[in-house]
Amino acid sequence: MLYRLLTLLSFMLLFCSCNNDKATQNKSNTIGSNELIDEINIRLPRDPQQINPFFAPGPRGREVFQYIFLSLADFHPEDLKLYPILIKEIPKGKIETIAGEECISYEMELKPDAKWSDGVSLTNRDVDFTLKMITHPLGKATGWKPYFSELKAVTLDKENDKKFTISFAKDYMLSLEAATTINLMPAHIFDPSSAMNMYNIMDLVNSEQTEFTDIEQQLFDKINASANDKIGVIQSGPYSLSSHETNQYIQLERKKDYWGAAYPDNPFLASNAEKITFKIVPDELTAVTMAKEGTIDLMMMSQSNEFLKLKDDATFNKGWSFHIPQLMRYYYLALNNKSPILNDRRVRTALAHLADIDDYIENIDGGLGVRTIGHFHPTKSYYNNKLTPIPYDVTKAQSILDEAGWTDNDGDGIREKNINGKTTKLELDILMTGSHLSKSIALLLQASAAKAGLKINVVTKKMSLLRTENLYTYDYDIAMLAIGLDANIDDPYRRWHSDNKDEPRNNIVGYSNPKVDKLIEALRSTKDENVMKKYFFEIQELMYEDQPCIFLYCPLNKMIISKEYEATSTAKRPGYLANTFTKAMKG
Repeated sequence: MLYRLLTLLSFMLLFCSCNNDKATQNKSNTIGSNELIDEINIRLPRDPQQINPFFAPGPRGREVFQYIFLSLADFHPEDLKLYPILIKEIPKGKIETIAGEECISYEMELKPDAKWSDGVSLTNRDVDFTLKMITHPLGKATGWKPYFSELKAVTLDKENDKKFTISFAKDYMLSLEAATTINLMPAHIFDPSSAMNMYNIMDLVNSEQTEFTDIEQQLFDKINASANDKIGVIQSGPYSLSSHETNQYIQLERKKDYWGAAYPDNPFLASNAEKITFKIVPDELTAVTMAKEGTIDLMMMSQSNEFLKLKDDATFNKGWSFHIPQLMRYYYLALNNKSPILNDRRVRTALAHLADIDDYIENIDGGLGVRTIGHFHPTKSYYNNKLTPIPYDVTKAQSILDEAGWTDNDGDGIREKNINGKTTKLELDILMTGSHLSKSIALLLQASAAKAGLKINVVTKKMSLLRTENLYTYDYDIAMLAIGLDANIDDPYRRWHSDNKDEPRNNIVGYSNPKVDKLIEALRSTKDENVMKKYFFEIQELMYEDQPCIFLYCPLNKMIISKEYEATSTAKRPGYLANTFTKAMKG
């Protein structure tokens, strides 16, 4: 425990120093060719498949698309405050009445020189098209839709095609973040005939339309098919994807004469490397060997013990810097709340007492993690630290299962219960990907569960199959998963509101609690920070009692970067911006 505390303390000191330096700012967008980095090689543990942010790619997709797709604004890697990228400045909202309803409106203006990669200027038409693409019933940008359910108007300036106004319901909690952090799609590529102009945005928000014209269908077939596009994507970021081979590599090339060079202090527009190459290397030990050989310059590691071993290797660490930023991320055991066994809160609570989470952090993850009691990250001001993490207690778990009517009547060591007239064994499958961490946790949980008369079968599956065959069909018991969070205020609607309990891509555990629903709805309708905090606390208290899943801990990112580069890490996902790296000074 002392080692863990010392490790976390050293992390805090490192993290503070990383936040205070300015290395993430690009000082050299106009640097000479002798200073330009030829190529940065980054290890990815698996192929991201999709890189379009509108179609919910995973964390590996994010590592790639951040250099290709730009949003209007984003959270700066140093202070995590909103920072303008495609717009001139972060807008201040103003209250106005639209169609008899009080709204908050954000007037913005695109940078005058912002261009798509084919040379066409970005205009307010691209903003209008993007929002209609998100809100249209045929659009498959499902992860974005909930954030625009309170959208009230999009107004384009008729005199200046760079200006526009986005309006939301007055008290919508995420109005500023939703208005400013959207990525854009090029209207001139996907809708050259301006077919989307026929729609008023309010006709699309929350539309229940089920019949569509041939023109609509063809338009959205084209838009939705772009989810898999890689080569030749028209976008506004500093890099383009030049080549790739599935499960081998993805290579990005710096755009020539890029308009973003005019903004040398903007980290999102930097392009200090001629090429950024992502090498797909599933096996971590193989990746470490490649790092030692100099064919990988940056890699994130999953095995803390290996990471700490390298850090203590005097020969290796001469050429490498070690970073452990606290990413907005947590591990959890998803529990299928629709299961005949797990729909009982008592069984879920008993399972939580069988998870020795402190042991997982200390002995599997090298002490590089912080426990969490729920969905909201411990670094957030509205995290309910009054709630004590559920302790590991086999005796308590046994008592709860007794109360729930699960007993071992036949003496085989496994409890059973009559459910709907049928004797049901207390036997569950835990699905995991087979990584060192997931396998270790699954086996430890299996062993402790057996002490309480609960049989757990460990099943290994590829994540892609696990999603399609199990998670997205609610055909599972337990699944070892991770969720990445963002720097903005959390909106729990998509993951935890019962509106989405039959939408496993959103509410993946099928959770439903009317009291939580009402609090989420109230939360989304206020911008008063004190009131919001009260709602957040109450939501966490109710979910703590319900235990819809077993919240484990928030890991520290484990990243090594070659000392050939001046580079810093960030708490912003995915933990680094390779385009801001510069060559290290020799000497």
